[in-house]
Amino acid sequence: RNMLGEGSLRAAASTAAAASPGNSAMAGGSGSGGSGASGSIELLCQPSGSSSISGSASFSSSSGASSSHTHSTAVGSESNNNSSSSSSSSSSSGSGGSSGNNNHNASLQPNGGGSHSRNHNGSINNNHNGLISGICSSIWRSATFGSATPVVVTANSAPKIMESSSSDSDSSLSSSSTSPEGCLAELQQAAAQELLQDQSQTFLGATELDDELIKQLPKEVLLRVFSYLDVVSLCRCAQVCKYWNVLALDGSSWQKINLFDFQRDIEGPVIENISLRCRGFLKSLSLRGCQSVGDQSLRTLANHCHNIEHLDLSECKKITDISTQSISRYCSKLTAINLDSCSNITDNSLKYLSDGCPNLMEINVSWCHLISENGVEALARGCVKLRKFSSKGCKQINDNAIMCLAKYCPDLMVLNLHSCETISDSSIRQLASNCPKLQKLCVSKCADLTDLSLMALSQHNHLLNTLEVSGCRNFTDIGFQALGRNCKYLERMDLEECSQITDLTLAHLATGCPSLEKLTLSHCELITDDGIRHLTTGSCAPEILSVLELDNCPLITDRTLEHLVSCHNLQRIELFDCQLISRAAIRKLKTHLPNIKVHAYFAPGTPPAVTSGHRPRYCRCCEIL
Repeated sequence: RNMLGEGSLRAAASTAAAASPGNSAMAGGSGSGGSGASGSIELLCQPSGSSSISGSASFSSSSGASSSHTHSTAVGSESNNNSSSSSSSSSSSGSGGSSGNNNHNASLQPNGGGSHSRNHNGSINNNHNGLISGICSSIWRSATFGSATPVVVTANSAPKIMESSSSDSDSSLSSSSTSPEGCLAELQQAAAQELLQDQSQTFLGATELDDELIKQLPKEVLLRVFSYLDVVSLCRCAQVCKYWNVLALDGSSWQKINLFDFQRDIEGPVIENISLRCRGFLKSLSLRGCQSVGDQSLRTLANHCHNIEHLDLSECKKITDISTQSISRYCSKLTAINLDSCSNITDNSLKYLSDGCPNLMEINVSWCHLISENGVEALARGCVKLRKFSSKGCKQINDNAIMCLAKYCPDLMVLNLHSCETISDSSIRQLASNCPKLQKLCVSKCADLTDLSLMALSQHNHLLNTLEVSGCRNFTDIGFQALGRNCKYLERMDLEECSQITDLTLAHLATGCPSLEKLTLSHCELITDDGIRHLTTGSCAPEILSVLELDNCPLITDRTLEHLVSCHNLQRIELFDCQLISRAAIRKLKTHLPNIKVHAYFAPGTPPAVTSGHRPRYCRCCEIL
């Protein structure tokens, strides 16, 4: 309860006591031989700074005579205020019948006419709000601690309290009617005893009422909540109770599953169980790194999960063309598949996908060394909606494969040809002219490309925002000048090892690419401080440029860091092996840009030459060098 803070405490107890025949206080002179009495006590504590405790006791007899007593007291944090008491009596028109009504609460109004009933102030009106708050509290405790226990005094414990306070009905009635303080003391004593009993119970203990409160929440609401949870959270919710177990493991809550965190533990039977449980609900599944999953598991997945749209099988070493054949046969709605580093995948897989998955828009076959131009051609012919294609490290993909993509997939937006070493200008030029929506292109390590490719891109692909040309040593300032003139949306450029570019390239990029955020110039040995100055005075650097990599740029000096002071958004700079950069300049840069991360390495200085005497003894590392 302390963990919940100021909550609501509601204790209710009821009992039935048999009144003795001939009781004058109860019978009121009635000639009836038998009479019965019933009583109830209700304790309320409001969730405010000061708690309000009100108690009521009502007794009725079958002889027609009744007596009703109400006691209410507000207990504050520093003072106790007793409500005013008033009494009223009326006689009924029945034979020998009499009634008495004593109210000890100024806020309670007596009922008119001959009615002998009394309404407890607040106890009925708060039932609806109490139910809602109880459900919300139970759900919060269940999600936080594993089970929920509302603070409720059950009816089973109430008779013990009533037995001590009303063992003799006559004395209890007379005491209640004559001493309101006595009734309040009994209520406070009962509450104290119940609190002591609750302290011996654990907070995480479940109750039947707890389950009832949870069940009253519509299952559609719980299913909607569960749909936002990840795998771990769903498994935890499934351990709360049987009702939550059924809902948490419902297939509708498992539409998107990522098992990367469990890659070492996931085996074939797990995937098969998920497939049988989720069935048509499953739309996205990531098995990245689950190397124990084989063709049999994916065959079961394809047979039961026909609506799957996104499937990540990267680094699943055991899968072969059999898996893709099953997927293409049953999963016609597939739009994205990742086969990165699946070394057993061949051109047959691409042919299967082209036949059975016409809606395919994204595919990654990076480092699948058995993929060749034949498979790419078949894929391009069957999947004309293709938007993203990645074949990083596929040595057998050549110009013919790229030309087929350009011919049959005009909506291509992302293309990764990293390390496809046989690619030439002819295929890139056709790609640029046929795919005007191209936004991201990676041709790193394609050493045969020249400025003709850059000029074709600048002419046809004005939406280009990412260009990676690391290791393309034939690119010069002419090609980048054309890019800077027409490609205004460039945000990321990787020019590492483009050894022929000079400061002129930076001048064109500074004026023509106002959105440039990340620029890599590592191993561009002709870049000097003037090129960085052009870059910092352009429209992009002061507020946009965030990452600048200058590793192994031997002509860069401390003046470069002085120019970069004006780049207020600069977050990271790489200065490895820039021998002309000093530690003092780096400290000065950090004083102006306190949030910047500077990655630099300073090689040890060369020992001075010894002109006379014996040669000093160097360490083992120097001897190896």
